[in-house]
Amino acid sequence: MQTIYPVSVTPEQYAEQNYQTQVRPPESCPNCAQANCLEAHAYYHRYITQSVALVLMIWVRRFLCTLCKITVSCLPDFAQPYRLVNTATVQAGFDGDLARPEVQRWRRFMVAYWKRFVEHLPLLTRTVGNVFGRCPLHPSADAFWRQMKKACGGLATATRQLVDWFRTCLFGTYRCHQRPRVSG
Repeated sequence: MQTIYPVSVTPEQYAEQNYQTQVRPPESCPNCAQANCLEAHAYYHRYITQSVALVLMIWVRRFLCTLCKITVSCLPDFAQPYRLVNTATVQAGFDGDLARPEVQRWRRFMVAYWKRFVEHLPLLTRTVGNVFGRCPLHPSADAFWRQMKKACGGLATATRQLVDWFRTCLFGTYRCHQRPRVSG
C-alpha cells in the first residue's frame, strides 16, 4: 500500500539529507487500522524532477505491518503517484502558469497529465462526491481542479486526502492504494 507523507523539504534536500531515513511509520496500518504495528522494512527508489528541471533519484521508505503483513510505502508529498514531475510543477502547470521555466520544460508531461486527469475525472467525482465542496453533477476539469485546490490549499494536501481517504489520486485508481484482497 502507499500513503502520502508530508515533508517540509524540497526533492533536492530530501536526497541530500537522506530524508528517507527520518521517515517515521504511520501511527496505524492503513490496511488493518491497528496502531503501532508498522516496522521499518526497506526502501525503493524512484525518480522525480527537481525544481531546476533536472531528474533526481530518491529513496522511498517502506514499512511492514507485523499483524496483516502488508507493506506501506511513504511517498513524500512533493511526488505524485506514478508521475515523474514533482507536485509543485504539476500544480503550476495545471494553474496555467506557463511562464515558469520548469512548467515550460515539462510541458509535454503537463499536457499528458491533464489529459489523464480529464479521463479519470468521471470516476474521481463519483468517488469523492462533494467532499471538496458542492459540485455540479458533471463538473469540468477546470472547475473541479479549482474547487479541490481551494478546499485543500494545494495539490500535495489534495493528493494525501485522495490517497488516504478515497484510495485514488488525481490520475487514476492504482493497486498500491487499495487494500489487499483476502484469499480464501
